[in-house]
Amino acid sequence: MLGKTVCRACDSTNMYCFLPMGDHPAANAFVRPENLSKPDMLFPLESHACLDCGLIQIPDPLPADFYVDYVYMPSATTTMPQHFAALARQFRERLVTEPGQLVVDIGSNDGLLLAACLAEGMRVLGVDPSANISQFARDRGVEVFNEYFTSESAVRIRNQYGPARVIVCTNTFNHIDNLDDFMAGVSTLLDPEGSFILELPQALTCIELNEFDTVYHEHLSTFTAASLVALGKKFGFKLVDWQELPIHGGSMRCTLSRVGEPSAAVTAYLEREKAAGLFTKEAYDRHVERVHAIRSELMSLLERLKGEGKRLAGYSAPAKGNTLLNYFRIGPETLEWIADRNTLKQGRYTPGMRIPVVSPDRIAEDRPDYLLILAWNFKDEILAQQGDFLSRGGKFIVPIPKVEVIGNG
Repeated sequence: MLGKTVCRACDSTNMYCFLPMGDHPAANAFVRPENLSKPDMLFPLESHACLDCGLIQIPDPLPADFYVDYVYMPSATTTMPQHFAALARQFRERLVTEPGQLVVDIGSNDGLLLAACLAEGMRVLGVDPSANISQFARDRGVEVFNEYFTSESAVRIRNQYGPARVIVCTNTFNHIDNLDDFMAGVSTLLDPEGSFILELPQALTCIELNEFDTVYHEHLSTFTAASLVALGKKFGFKLVDWQELPIHGGSMRCTLSRVGEPSAAVTAYLEREKAAGLFTKEAYDRHVERVHAIRSELMSLLERLKGEGKRLAGYSAPAKGNTLLNYFRIGPETLEWIADRNTLKQGRYTPGMRIPVVSPDRIAEDRPDYLLILAWNFKDEILAQQGDFLSRGGKFIVPIPKVEVIGNG
């Protein structure tokens, strides 16, 4: 156990390691068939909490070149295109008030959000180190600065493109190890009256709804509002607005700015975090007890079904699913395969447990009895997509926030 001694956000040393999960491979390092004989690179996966600001964090970042061959794309879901289209409209209506003002998406991925901003008439720039995924963004007409965002690269971006009126990070900020350097870059690139918009998983829902699997090596941090207040203060930013989002099992949209004062929503949410005990060891200990209970119940259920001769497979292969599969030790002897709509994952194998990832067409071909939903945050979307599976008697197993079997009979 390496241990995390200093908080990434507030620099406190008041740290608590509450859930050590052993050695795991990188959660998005899906294995190509030609590499099946090679062992996975393993890294300690430990959940730590800062008891001063509530930031949940892991100590060990991945190697710097990991994101060159990346496989997550938001456009592989139905929910995210709608979500980003609504966000782009908000930018146009509230924040990007003059022609030519720049919107920069750090961690722009396949360009889904910025394509929506383009459709709203905004000038855009993506920043993303991933070579393969960035090409999808360019195919959508999005210009991409194909490097990591740092305090140094921010200077070059500003010199080339000018200041940004909006800088947005949707589920990217939680990938960053050196938050101070990143914030220094934001400070450089952002217009003095601009807005820094973050969409992030909430530490509050992570703990209260047993979402332990949202912690993996690419997600180095799970934020509280209190941690963003502490981090922003170091760079002259205030947390001026907060909005709860249902996406990804409970997220938040936070606005940091050099101008304005915290809204009533910010003040109320800071009180919610305090009332939930996120700055006490006891809240995390209770969370761990519930996670262990989920593991026991899920493994007993899968073992019983296999004993009854039922055929089991998985549906969706998100990164978080690999935290669950590897921590619970669920492999191909239990799940024959995992179906996923993302073509970049199809034909590969899950890191660690080496379960094959296939097209959803396989469901109708093989007709398994049960599908374990690993992207439980998209449960409703998946159930709607797989009406035929349910109508013929198939059942879904949902592991989080509690073990649930969905289906008739």
